[in-house]
Amino acid sequence: MSNAETMSLTEAAERLNVHYMTAYKYVRTGRLHATKSGGQWVVSEEELEAFTGARGRDQHPQRAEVVPQLLEARLLVGDENGTFQLLENAQSAGASPEELYLDLLTPALVSIGERWHAGELSIADEHLATATAIRVVARFGPRFASRGRSRGTVIIAGVAGDHHSLPTALLRDLLRSRRFDVLDLGAHTPADSILDVAAGVDNLVAVGLSATNGDNEFRISETLHRLDDGLTVPVILGGSAIRDRSHARSLGPCIHSESARDALDKFELAHTAAAVSS
Repeated sequence: MSNAETMSLTEAAERLNVHYMTAYKYVRTGRLHATKSGGQWVVSEEELEAFTGARGRDQHPQRAEVVPQLLEARLLVGDENGTFQLLENAQSAGASPEELYLDLLTPALVSIGERWHAGELSIADEHLATATAIRVVARFGPRFASRGRSRGTVIIAGVAGDHHSLPTALLRDLLRSRRFDVLDLGAHTPADSILDVAAGVDNLVAVGLSATNGDNEFRISETLHRLDDGLTVPVILGGSAIRDRSHARSLGPCIHSESARDALDKFELAHTAAAVSS
């Protein structure tokens, strides 16, 4: 061991009396916390002791609770399969697809964003985690399909000048699980493109806008006013660029959503209002 407090994953496997690939699987699924140093996995003495203690208490460690911190660790090293496996473990333990996104994946992503803003993570770290999350969401998407009659169509998009597509991808799957047809226009979408798509939809319930760029207020405001002129359905605005309801309303006509869960509630209210008026 090169350091009194850490060891390589190979050494950790020897201490656990398991094959290296078994120890690697523990890392990938979040059961054993490890970090990369010099291109190899490194395990601290403390983490190994915590893991062996957990194994002694639980003869089925694959059922151990999945928490956002475990997902965050896997995302930050670009471990797509490990992230996917953690979410799959949580689903096998009884979590619904909606809970996977709202209670596990989203908090992990929020933490990564906050750590980047605080200077604890580099922009490369944030990009790697986001790209990994996008691939995981693409794999989980089909699990959100819900049977039954459509409750109407919603359009979601990132405001022009906002290049983050992950928020709309998450919301798309969540809305589909509630039997909405969703047209996800992705990131950096001009207002006129939203209006062109909306013109071809007969049963439009609402439009959702994602805004994560705090330096983009002019375009957010421009988009809200342009949509207000061309739509008869509500526009639901959310994202980290929007501080609160007062800030949202100062930018233009919209309904503010504080979180993904709140956005779902707002779309439900829009559906109820549309049903009453029809």
